[in-house]
Amino acid sequence: MLLPRYVIAAMLPYVFLSLVLLTAVLFAQQAARFAEVVLYADLPVALLGQIGAALLPGVLIFTIPIATLAGIIIGYSRMGTDSEIVAMRAAGVGSWTMLWPALVVGLVLGAAAAFIQLKEAPRAARDLERAALQGALAKLDSPVEPRTFSTLPRYVIYVRDGDKIQGTWGRVFIYTQDADKATEILTALSGRIDSSGDKAELVLTDVLATKFPAAAQSDKSYVVERSAQLRISINTGRAELVQRLNQRDTTVDGLEWGELRERAASENEKESREAQRTLHRRLALSAAPFVFALVGGAIGLRIRRGGKSIGVLLSLVVMIVYYLMSLLGESLSRARTMSPFVGGWLATGFLIVLSLILLLANRRRLISIDFLKLRPRRTAKPEKTQKRPATSSIGTWGFPSLLDATLFRTLLVSFVVCFAALAAIFNIFTLFELWRFVAANGVAASLVARYLLFLLPLVSVEMFPATMLISVLVTYAVLARRNEAIAWWASGQSAYRLMIPGLVFAIAMAGASWLIQEQVMPSSNLKQDALRTRIKGGEPRAITGTGRQWLASTDTGRLYSYEFENTTGALVEPTVYELDSDGVHLSKVLTGKEASWTDPSHLKINSAQVLSLKELEVEEQTVPELTLDHVESQAVFKPTIDKPSQLSSSGLLSYLNSAKQRGADVSALAVALQRKYAAPFAMLIMAIVGMPLALSFGRKGTIIALCIAVGVSVAYWAVGGGFQQLGNHGLLRPSVAGWSPLLIFAAAGTYFLSRVRT
Repeated sequence: MLLPRYVIAAMLPYVFLSLVLLTAVLFAQQAARFAEVVLYADLPVALLGQIGAALLPGVLIFTIPIATLAGIIIGYSRMGTDSEIVAMRAAGVGSWTMLWPALVVGLVLGAAAAFIQLKEAPRAARDLERAALQGALAKLDSPVEPRTFSTLPRYVIYVRDGDKIQGTWGRVFIYTQDADKATEILTALSGRIDSSGDKAELVLTDVLATKFPAAAQSDKSYVVERSAQLRISINTGRAELVQRLNQRDTTVDGLEWGELRERAASENEKESREAQRTLHRRLALSAAPFVFALVGGAIGLRIRRGGKSIGVLLSLVVMIVYYLMSLLGESLSRARTMSPFVGGWLATGFLIVLSLILLLANRRRLISIDFLKLRPRRTAKPEKTQKRPATSSIGTWGFPSLLDATLFRTLLVSFVVCFAALAAIFNIFTLFELWRFVAANGVAASLVARYLLFLLPLVSVEMFPATMLISVLVTYAVLARRNEAIAWWASGQSAYRLMIPGLVFAIAMAGASWLIQEQVMPSSNLKQDALRTRIKGGEPRAITGTGRQWLASTDTGRLYSYEFENTTGALVEPTVYELDSDGVHLSKVLTGKEASWTDPSHLKINSAQVLSLKELEVEEQTVPELTLDHVESQAVFKPTIDKPSQLSSSGLLSYLNSAKQRGADVSALAVALQRKYAAPFAMLIMAIVGMPLALSFGRKGTIIALCIAVGVSVAYWAVGGGFQQLGNHGLLRPSVAGWSPLLIFAAAGTYFLSRVRT
């Protein structure tokens, strides 16, 4: 049993490392997808924990098979590179003896995957749906945030004062429009929403209600009413949410094994086929770790050179082939070209056949690769040549030296290979997640390809720091393990000089990351969000239910409703609501066909109509043009995008300033801006942290360096998310929340530098 234990011990570290790394990367991707919705909705912390717990099983059912494949292939390839497999064969050890330990690993991980796939994943899908509904209900308990416009069915609400936590409002403005285009303006001293069960009532005190006829009506009669309290039954969507929350999730993703079998046996052909596809997909994914262990062992036993690098490359190729065939099988099954059984097991059957072919083939060396070697192998004894002085490469402080060029080349190749692997896994997981929408909605392959293309800048910005850390750790760990660093120190050079190429490379990649973030990502995120909406069968939504822009002035007490003409910068069909001196009740309404700025603080309204409220009477006046003073600048009125990921830092700063002028809470936006400024520096910090760790632990093995990379990446993501939460809730200054993670890890890197033997 000594040999099987040795083989298993050679694989398990890489399996564990791959599992943690891939789970961290994909979980961060899933969390990022919810981040902008969740963080800016200000949901309870407990609900955030439920969403995180519900996301994890869906990630694990994808990462466990891949980690099994990568760990086994890398373990065998390392043994092959060290000639351990050759030695075993020379000692009479057969292929089956070396293969069955890998199958045991695959069987154990397959059992774990089956439990998650058949038991935990359906429950997690239901929990995620339930958490989303609870989040929507929590938001409906106080759907209006002070100094921010909110929209409900038929209502536009603006509250100047109030407590969002308590759900109380002060100085309330409500706009509503009937089916016949008649409008009503409600202004109140205070208000709240009373929710009971599935019903909701809007309760207002000290109310002034003004009804305006539709523009097409010939009878221009206005109705003004004053009341101490007014209760209005409103549809906030609560009844539908409560009904869905109390109902059992009937989608196939939320059904357990027994329920799926019952639905598969139902008489409804469409539901039956969908349930059968889901059953076979779950079974195939449950068996995937064992099948990946089989194919990983069949490939790994034939690798002679290349080490862990070729193992990573082959794992990536097998993974891409498997999941693409899996998606093809499901697509053909949906098109009724294949049965659900054949479509679900197509990729699994292909890998089993491939494994048998490799295992039954002759023992001729199948794969023999010299991967990323810096010097070609010599086939003959070279002629005697004059030796180059050592100082030409490492004996002086000259930059760049021969070793610098070698390090640059190795860092670049490592960075490209690592990023390609992470981006491929990221995109395949995203594609696998969206495939049921692609198949159900008949989405063209070109549309999916465009979505993945426009997703790439976001993937680059998110993945570059982790990629930099892994690349630096691996490169310098290999340098230390080969004793090249010792030779460098023996020549009188400092370890700090050895780190200069890594720092220069990190600075260059930080500049590339900044350019992508500022120049490419904002526009690409707009396109990929729109394409994702199309893939999932939806359409982009308007800013408000009326399709018009709304703006509130904190200085003058005015509220504006308008459409913005981008070409001329004018306001089309503007309506200006002026309140009394206390900012509570409506005092005047000004409308016009068009409005433009005569100077930065004056707005001229053409064909203006003025409605003045005096007590309970309305006076009407029409003038050719009217000029308003103390108006905000034109830039404040421009439509903006409120997602930080769709804005550059300058665009986000402009939007933040506009939001400030409207009196909105900008804590989350300010934190997002600081994080944008800090993001490129993360590349440099990762290099500062990674290089001393690699030189300190690299001689113990590259696996130690990779484990450290995983730990540091997860810690950096967790610390950054924690400080962002504190900043979003106003507990920390935005600059502190945005830059503290970098300062913490910079201090850690400085400490590690001080401990390196120089």
